[in-house]
Amino acid sequence: MTTPAGDADLATIGRWLARRDPLVGRYDVLVLCGSAVLDCLDVVARAVHDGLAGSVLVTGGVGHSTPHLVEALRAHPSYADAATAGRPEAAVLAELLVGRLGVPAAAVTTEERSTNCGENAAFSLQVLARRPEVRRALLVQDPTMQRRTHASFDHHQRDAPRPVEVASHAPFVPVVEHDGVGPGGGGAPAWSRERFASLAVGEVRRLRDDADGYGPRGAGFLGHVDVPSDVLAAYARLRRDTPRR
Repeated sequence: MTTPAGDADLATIGRWLARRDPLVGRYDVLVLCGSAVLDCLDVVARAVHDGLAGSVLVTGGVGHSTPHLVEALRAHPSYADAATAGRPEAAVLAELLVGRLGVPAAAVTTEERSTNCGENAAFSLQVLARRPEVRRALLVQDPTMQRRTHASFDHHQRDAPRPVEVASHAPFVPVVEHDGVGPGGGGAPAWSRERFASLAVGEVRRLRDDADGYGPRGAGFLGHVDVPSDVLAAYARLRRDTPRR
């Protein structure tokens, strides 16, 4: 169990990971990355209905986090009957956007091969490269992965002849409450405190540009990411008591 001091550290890391850029103008495409955070569906549907985005690309195949999506759907009051067996995450989420949330089918396409965050970016950008009208994209992802997803898109189009302008909008900024971590305001928790702590510590470790991270001085999956000092301090305190992911 995390302590009250640990809860403050979780909140600090959660606020940073859940990147939310100012939304300016209209976006040619909204890229929804597959995850178990179903709040993303409402954010995407609202963006389309409000005219913020002209189309949606849902990205995600079958990966290590797919069982978490299936579990979240089974627990959801409206989506428990969604067909999931053997299906890519993108296919399941796209079907819900169209069939349950009223997003026009003609506005939705899918990328169903990717199995991790880096492939979400690489394969989505391959799809978008075939659509010359796409100049601006808005990314929506699990709040714990929003910052890394943005960094992955930047990394994979660093040498692109026509890079797409990318902005991020996590569906919510995580709030730490007594019964878990989630959107707050009475919304159902998306994670237990223990799972959120594990995810948060793992994400900061990956985003640090050192031998153990994903930056140029580590695995080379991302460009350099500046991690704020308060986030690093919170990470250092939490990692002593959190299993590594």
